[in-house]
This record gives sequence, C-alpha cells and structure tokens, in this order.
Amino acid sequence: MKHRLLFLTAILSIFDSGICKIAIAAPCCAGSSSLPALITGDEAQSMTLGVSYGSTLGDAPGVGGGVPVFRDELSAKESREILTLSYARLIDRDRLQAGVSAPFVFNSVQNAGKNASSGRLGDVSFNLAYETMPEWEYSVWKPRVFTFLQATVASARSIYESENLLASDVGGLGQFQTAMGMVATKRASNWDASTFAKVARIYGRVFESSLSSKVKVGSSWGLSASLGGGYSFADRVRLGLSVTPEYQTSNEVSSDASVRLTSPKLVWNSGLTLTYLAGLNDSVILSLNDQSLLGPAINTALIRTAAVAFTHRIER
Repeated sequence: MKHRLLFLTAILSIFDSGICKIAIAAPCCAGSSSLPALITGDEAQSMTLGVSYGSTLGDAPGVGGGVPVFRDELSAKESREILTLSYARLIDRDRLQAGVSAPFVFNSVQNAGKNASSGRLGDVSFNLAYETMPEWEYSVWKPRVFTFLQATVASARSIYESENLLASDVGGLGQFQTAMGMVATKRASNWDASTFAKVARIYGRVFESSLSSKVKVGSSWGLSASLGGGYSFADRVRLGLSVTPEYQTSNEVSSDASVRLTSPKLVWNSGLTLTYLAGLNDSVILSLNDQSLLGPAINTALIRTAAVAFTHRIER
C-alpha cells in the first residue's frame, strides 16, 4: 500500500520538477509548461503547496545563432521564486475531476549596477480531467491514463507590458491559453514509469506599456512532452528522473515602428526528484530541474531550479 501511495504521489514530481521554467527576460514555452493540478491516485481531493527558486545560467540564441552563452560574474543576474498553490478534486466521485493552480512570482534582477525586484500573481490555470483508462484490476502492460483540458488566464504581466527597465515585474506570458493533453502512469513492483503530452494554443493579444508603444503579439502553439521513471526504496522514499522538452512556435510581433517574426523556442528540462511519504495522506517532494544539460536550446534563457512541494490528500 505504501509503495502505491509513494508512486502515485511521485507522479506529481513530473509536474513540480519544472516549477520555474519561464525566464524573466525571455519567456519560453510558457504555453506548455503550466501543467494541470491533477489527481492520479485514489483520493477524492489533493492540495499542493510548492516553493521554487530558479536562477538564470545562460542564454540560447535564435535559430542559426550558434551555441548558448553562459553567464559569468559580469553578466546580468536574474532569479525567480515561485509560490504555487494547487487544488484538485473529484466531481463525480469516480473518474471526472477539476483543478486549479495559482502561482505567485517574485523576481530579482541585477544588471549594470542597477537592482530591481517585484512580486505579483502569475498566470492562473484551470483544468478538467477524466480517467480514460482506469486500473480496475492489475495488468502487466496496461497503464492508467488521464486526459485533460486546460485554460490559462492572462493574469500575469507580460514582458511586453513591463513598467520596469529591468523587467523584474514580469510574471508570465500574459496571454490566454487553451490546451489538451494526457498523462499515463504504470507501476511494476518498486519501479514506476510515467509520461505526458500536451498541446496548447496561445492566443494573440495587444499590449501597452509606458516604456514602449503599443505592441501586437500574434498567436502561437506550445508543445510539451515528458518521460519519467523512478524506484521506491523501503516504504517511504522514491528517487525519480524525468526529461521534458518544450517547444513554442514562432509568432508575429508588430508595433508602430516595425513588424517581425520571432524565432521559435525550444528547451529541454532534466529533472531529479526525491519523494518522501510522510504519512498515508501527506508527502514531501524535493526536486532539481536543469535546462542546461540537454539540447539543443533555441531562443530562451537557461534556468536551474530547486523546489520543494508539500501534498495533502483527502481520501474518498
């Protein structure tokens, strides 16, 4: 029983290992990185509090721009802390569920002798999920599969509407998004595996800022996938690894002065997680996510993030 609870809780590590994936100066794949608040176990409700700290290691150029440039002591220093509150619950006592996730973003930027910091609400997401392939009885090969729909509201301030020269007040993409995807999980003895795939539509929007003229940002697509696995030691501890590529298509950005087509964005997240089952209904997940280990990376900042998440479950 403890191995099963540990595995089901550890599925959250795929979602939490990349809890801070949006760079301050160059948001990448923000339409695909916001994963749903999802129940993958047998509980009726799940509540998660996550805290992360991420720092920018380097910057990847656009298509054809060469290799990433890593920052040194003379480079700009950017860090981001995110406090994320997530809640999910069954709404039919069986297979249909709903969830919400709200990030609170705190940025700090140092560049050319200037410092700036800011905290604000990020992009809030809502989701509806259904267990399309339940595990009524154990199968050697059959996974447990969930499909979901997600809507992300433009509650964060975008880079295009920043009121700060160092852009420390940017909290996310700031564009409305809709998405659909699936999550599959499988456990065999102490070993487990999980995967997800997601496609998102990021809708265009007109931004205004006192620092620049009116900017019209076109629509784009966001794609992401993940493959993860882990091993449970004893009854309460699990170690897991995951790889999560994220891609965002190019889009048109126009102002009174110019019209340009942005480069697509691509980043690879390498995740390491340690999960501890504190009780039948409580878990702690420690995670490390690094965007500089795998590639190629295109048109994005590269971030390393450490995070801790606390999860409480309410049984059916």
